[in-house]
Amino acid sequence: MNDGRLLVVCKDDSTLEVIDLETPRRAGAVVASGFTPHEVVATYDGRFAYMPVYSNAPVGSPGSDGRRVDIVDLLTFQRVGDIRLAFPSRPHQSSLLRNDRVIISTELDESVTVIDRRTRRVVARLPTGQAESHTFAVSDDASRLVTANVGPGSVSVIDVPSRTLLGVVEVAEEVNRICLEPHGRFAYTADQGSPRIAVIDTDLLEHVAWFELPSIGFGTAVTASGSHLVVALRKASEIAVVDRLSGEVVHRVATPKHPQAIVLHPDGVRAYSACDADDCVVEVDIRAGRVLRRMETGRKPDGIAWSPLPSSISKN
Repeated sequence: MNDGRLLVVCKDDSTLEVIDLETPRRAGAVVASGFTPHEVVATYDGRFAYMPVYSNAPVGSPGSDGRRVDIVDLLTFQRVGDIRLAFPSRPHQSSLLRNDRVIISTELDESVTVIDRRTRRVVARLPTGQAESHTFAVSDDASRLVTANVGPGSVSVIDVPSRTLLGVVEVAEEVNRICLEPHGRFAYTADQGSPRIAVIDTDLLEHVAWFELPSIGFGTAVTASGSHLVVALRKASEIAVVDRLSGEVVHRVATPKHPQAIVLHPDGVRAYSACDADDCVVEVDIRAGRVLRRMETGRKPDGIAWSPLPSSISKN
């Protein structure tokens, strides 16, 4: 069985840890090239990871301004190169397109940057029109991209093929994290001042609804079927499962302290979140609404990603 791996960025250690989900044990770890990495993404074959080196300060605060994305070999657990950005950027989140390109949020540039993985060169800078475009989400067909602009409290909607900013939707005084449903029509971001999730129609470029929560939300993800929204309730130390049609909370799952991002397993059943105040990752059954496993990590785990096992060590 190839259950895959979890890639976990431990901020206070400036380390990427790799957890084998079948065992579950740490398969390896890699120290980043600088302080501090926040997020990571794996290639589709599970061979490499891209880990931006962000800053020694939180979003919107004075501090170092990263310009580098580490490239990690997930077979040897070594850094094998990097992508250098020619401008101050604070690269934070990374994602992939299937045309051998990697996308990086470059918030100081008020953009999302597209890089050719083979040449490691910038091929496009997609403007967000807003400061602090900290996280983003891309539709399954890679045509639509949305960013959560933290301090402005807004969402930018970008047409990827034409590299065009379609519009900016005002949401709240401050937002954080964002996700898209599989078709890319509706985006979801968490109000950081009130316990609610904003629903954004990316076609109409409008904020169309609120989903009320038991506590202030943070990381979000929509299930592959599109039926449910999974939300980390960081301050309450819970994960909520929300019916995406009605907006009703169907499960509240107690977790270790301060769950962050939400990552879904391809099996459609399990969700993961790094709980940074308790130095661990939690695995949750989103159908049954219960914790399955707790996996210990290094200090201050934050960004996580699911990865298949590289083919050379696949256990199929």
